[in-house]
Formats: sequence, structure tokens, C-alpha cells
Amino acid sequence: MNLLSLVRPLLDLPPRRTTTSDETLWVEMPDGTRLATRVFRPRSRERGPALLLRTPYGTRHWRTPLFLLAKLCAEAGYASVVQDVRGRFASEGRFHPFVHEAADGERAVHWLAEQPWCDGRVALAGFSYVAFSAWAARAAAPEPVRAVISGLGASNLHPVFFPGGAFSLETALRWSAVVGEREGLTERQVDLTRAFPFRPVREADRVAVRERPWYREWLDHPRLDDYWSSFRPSLAGAPASLLLAGWYDLFLGPQLEDHAALVAGGADARLVVGPWTHGRYLRREASPRRRWFGHVVVREILSFLDRQLGEGGSEPDSPVRVHPLAGDAWRALPAWPTAGAEQRLHLRSGGRANTLSGDGRLSPQSPGDEPPDRFSYDPDDPVPTRGGPLLGPGGAVDPRSVEARDDVLCYTGEPLEAGALLAGPVRARLYVASSAPDTDFTARLVRIPARGEPSNLCEGIARCRWRGGGLEPLWLEPDTPLALEVDLWATCVRLRRGDRLRLEVSSSNFPRFDRNPNTREDPARAQGGVTAQQTVLHDAQHPSCLTLSLLEDDAGP
Repeated sequence: MNLLSLVRPLLDLPPRRTTTSDETLWVEMPDGTRLATRVFRPRSRERGPALLLRTPYGTRHWRTPLFLLAKLCAEAGYASVVQDVRGRFASEGRFHPFVHEAADGERAVHWLAEQPWCDGRVALAGFSYVAFSAWAARAAAPEPVRAVISGLGASNLHPVFFPGGAFSLETALRWSAVVGEREGLTERQVDLTRAFPFRPVREADRVAVRERPWYREWLDHPRLDDYWSSFRPSLAGAPASLLLAGWYDLFLGPQLEDHAALVAGGADARLVVGPWTHGRYLRREASPRRRWFGHVVVREILSFLDRQLGEGGSEPDSPVRVHPLAGDAWRALPAWPTAGAEQRLHLRSGGRANTLSGDGRLSPQSPGDEPPDRFSYDPDDPVPTRGGPLLGPGGAVDPRSVEARDDVLCYTGEPLEAGALLAGPVRARLYVASSAPDTDFTARLVRIPARGEPSNLCEGIARCRWRGGGLEPLWLEPDTPLALEVDLWATCVRLRRGDRLRLEVSSSNFPRFDRNPNTREDPARAQGGVTAQQTVLHDAQHPSCLTLSLLEDDAGP
């Protein structure tokens, strides 16, 4: 009995349609570099559509997710090609993340379309980095590509590495350390414990393992400049697309932007979002099997390929399918974001830490004459990251240990009188002031159930120097109020009667984000920092608020 015979019943898949053949070929790029390419072909078909997956994570090991996906798709009748990208594993050349994927992907697509066992129709697929390489290849070689499957990945990488202007330290450093020069390393081979707090941040790569040139390049380009634009693929004219996302995934925000752009451009774009994180998405949860990533995703992919390239699979019940957090069933939605009742919850007086008694409030009523809340942010003692959209272990956690800190403000809503579905973008508009010329403000939304432990839902950060959206920093006037927008991306959660929402406000979330030194110095090169005195205002002239969408819940109390 092989691995696929064990996997197939776990995924509730039908019996395989055909046996497959497996061979490794070399595909030559225009500059002469040869890329190792593994082909899985159904034996029962002479010519047919083909699936291409271009990966930096290796093609040889039978336990790799792409190996399993390629085998399953080949058994379903689609020739599946998995290629090591330039400079990785068996492929020749030098690896430089993202830079070569368009040109190499273009050559790979045309090579595949010209094979005697391919009928000229190509689908591109992948997860994480492999999803980006799929979009890059599609933009460079649009004609043969009839479908794209993008899982836990996005076309625009800048908001992944610099959401809100702050550097995604945990994601960038962890990935750069373990990806290795040619083959991946295990986390036991790198020293992330010592590397995360090391300053300057720009040299933390050599503390973790050794210098990674691309890691330092990212830090040298904190804004969306020509560097990021040079390898950002266009989505214009995209074919039918399947986007697979997770509520705790580090690509969620830009992936939802991809979906919006595809829909606006007239593409047939299906969106599926589940209760998944990035770093642990392949692990089965202690929950109903229908929530397991593999169970849902493989069936979605095969059904999508049948509709776009095969003999016509069943049409989906809706263009958007979501599994709410704290829910027990999938929901079909007509669109994302949903056309729900947008609500504005205002921050009200008393938002000090340790507000389990509820004196810091979220209220639909606008504030009047209320005093501001204050706290000190010391970059040498940042608020520790607990859960959330991480590359490593993340997801839902109990946030009360963080809320007990003196540098975290908490604002809690009243218990809900009826169940509701919170589904859509989440934004915080904070009126703030600081003693520093530059600083950060963070926001995190928390669900407090009527019974059970609270859990984080979504979060965001805003680096004040980049609030203008331009390439040049805007410095703060000391202790002068300004309006600051914090994008918490999005969430979908089933709220029951008696549940409450809480907004945490602080100035750090480390090591998910790098620490702002509270000076005009480049945070990537700063050796230390100074303590900033922070103010959050919520009065008639400064109505700080949280904006979200609540829908009627038809799933019971």
C-alpha cells in the first residue's frame, strides 16, 4: 500500500481514474540554465491539459505537499509538472527569491504547452511562494494559461513584508534562515531565538545562520518602490482563478486584494477561506474533518480543474465559500466583502490595561468630553507576539497575558443580544499623539465568548513615518494629535448571544513586527531606541473608532 492509497480515503476522494508515469526532465532557460522538472502523466491519455507548479521547496521527496497534489491531479487525468525554480535543489543557477520567476516561468509554460502529451492548455497552481511564481508565469505567458490556483499566496509581496509600513520580522527572518542557499534547513539548524531580538535588525540574518542578501534588500526598500514593482506580476486579463486563503494566514490581506482586482477585471474568481494559518496549514485540526485543509482544498482544486479544463465539473454553489471562526459549517456567500451592515464602534473612556471589569468600552454611541488614555512604549520591552498570522506557529490564542501589560489598552463592547456573523474588512481609526518623532500603533480584535477563553481574530499596525503613503517619511510633531488608520485586514467569525468584542491598542507586537526605536533613525539599522509616551484620544473632536460589518446569523443562537 502506497501513501496515496492512505491519503485518498482521508480526503474522501473518488477512486483514482488512471495510473501515472513519473519522469524527470531538464528544461533549458533562455540563458542556458537548466531547471529540474518532474513530470507525472496519466497513462490512459495521449494528449490533454497540464498543470504546472514551480517551487523552491523541492520535488523529490514523496512527503512534500506538491508531490502529493501532482500525483492526485495526474490520477485525475491532468499531466502535472513540478519544477525546481532556479538555484534550488537539482536546478542550476543561483537562487534569488521572486526575481527570476516571470522569465523562467514564461519559458516553462511555453515548454509545457509544446509537449506532445499536452494539448496546449495549461493551468498554474501553488501555495505560498509557489502561488507567487504561478502569477508571475501567468503574467509573462498569458496565452496558454487557462486557469490559476493561488493558495495562501499573493501577487503583491510588499504588504506581506511591510504591512502598515512595519517590517514583518518573524516572517522574513524565519523564511530567509530556513530556506537555505540551495536546500532547506530545519529550525534546529538556525538560531531564531537569538536572532529575533538582535539589533540592528538588518544583521539578524547572520545571527540566525548567515547573511542572506535578499533579506537585506527587503529591509532597504520599506516602501512600495521600483524594487517591489519590478517583479510584481499584473493580474490584468487573468483567466479563471481559484483563491484559497486562511483567516490567520500572513498573505490574507494582499490575497483578498488580488480577489477584488480579479473580480473588478471581470475574471471568474472563486474564493475559499478557511480557519487556517500559514505555517501549520497542513496539520489536521482536532475538529470536524471538513475543516481540515487537505480535505477541503484537494476537492476544490480537482473540481475547479474539471470545470476549467476537464469534462465539466459541477458548478459551485456560490463564488465565495468561507468557514467562520468559532463556527461549525461552511457558508456560501454571494461576494466578498459581503454587503453587510457596517458598524462603527467608538473607543470610550477608561481604556487602561487590566480592563476585565469593562471600564474601557467599545460603544456605538459617539464620545463626548472624555479624557485620553496614555501608556509608555519601551522598545527594549515590547509587547510579545501571541498567535496571529505567522510563518511559524500562530493562529488563535488566549490573549489575556498580553492584555495584563501596562502598555496595552483594552476597549470592550457590550454582550451581544443576538447571534451575528462578523464578516468583512476590519479597520481602526485612531486619534493618537506621541512624544517621539516616529512610532508605531497596533490594534488587535479579540472575541470574548460568553463561555470559554477569549481568542484573537485579526490585527494590524501603522508606522507613523509612512502614514502619508509616499516614499519620504513624515515626522510627528511631539504630543500633537493626528488621525491614524490601522488596517486589521479581515476576519469572519460566528458570534453568539452574550459574546463580546474587544480592541487592544498598543505600540508593538514583537517579533511579528520589528520594533520602532521611536527616533528618526532607520529601524533596520538602529542599535537601540528611546521610550515614547503615547496618547490615544477619544472625544467629540477625536472620535477614535473601529469599523466592521455584522450580518444576521441564520445558524442559530
